[in-house]
Amino acid sequence: MFFLKGFHLPSMASIVSRHLTASDKGRVFGICLAGSHFGSIVAGGIGSLLIDLFGWRSLFHFVGMISFIWYLFFERLTDSVLSGRRARVVFDSGGNAMQDESLIESDHFIKKKPSKGAIVATAVPWSKLFKHPSFWAASLAQYCGANAYFTMFSWLPYYFSDNFPQATAFVYNVVPSLAIVFTSLFAPYFASKLLTHGCSITFTRRFMESVSLIGMGTCLFLVSLSSRFTISLALFTLAMALRGLHHAGVSVNPHDFAPDHTGSVFGIFNAFSAITGFIGVYMAGWILHSSDNQWAYVFIFTALQCIIGAFVYGLKGTGSRII
Repeated sequence: MFFLKGFHLPSMASIVSRHLTASDKGRVFGICLAGSHFGSIVAGGIGSLLIDLFGWRSLFHFVGMISFIWYLFFERLTDSVLSGRRARVVFDSGGNAMQDESLIESDHFIKKKPSKGAIVATAVPWSKLFKHPSFWAASLAQYCGANAYFTMFSWLPYYFSDNFPQATAFVYNVVPSLAIVFTSLFAPYFASKLLTHGCSITFTRRFMESVSLIGMGTCLFLVSLSSRFTISLALFTLAMALRGLHHAGVSVNPHDFAPDHTGSVFGIFNAFSAITGFIGVYMAGWILHSSDNQWAYVFIFTALQCIIGAFVYGLKGTGSRII
């Protein structure tokens, strides 16, 4: 299941890059990523109720059913779009298909015959990409931010149940994840405003990512000192909200670095995020085991990584094309 999940984000990034203008890519990609976070809310909110009422298997049945319904809807939608596009194709007296040039330029579903000598696909110049310091600065920021996100996403239920056993699980499972949905939608629009006011792409990417990482690090430092449920919940909610700003920072960098190879480059970026899904979560568990459940150590360790990622990306990050 997780192997197949790995195809999702790179494919989505490639679709966005190929079929949208430069000004629309960030906004649309932010909406797509907000949808992923909304799925976490549905699974966390409805899932808690399903598990309490019908057991843990019901959650997997629910998610599988929703996925199958989406697949049927997507198939029907693409079929209707394709049939509508085909209906606009006209034929000449010889029976050859003709199409208006304006329709061809806006049609991403009907394949166009490449001109003679045109290069349909080119190999990704990985060596040039890997030798560029900005790529590694962005990769480090991606790793540090994802580590903080997955640590919170995976361990918050255990933290709250361990420290505040009387708290309602539905609240701390849903509220922090709800915040990131709104900021994921807001961040691309705010970044677009910065660009229209004369800020460079590099400044915009650095600003959004630095605010995200430094903000998360600060919240995690503060939560290590908290002993009240409401304060801890508010800090974690703010940290999750700040994570959403990342979707106008490093998250969009593959579109900047490689407009013609966005899917491939995003796959590498996504690997840095996926690594934290087991290394970062494992490290948090090891720290808890070694320190007799000292949650403060986990949050301080994670916060330090966020600060390091913000510092490096603030110095070396870019929004310019590399390959």
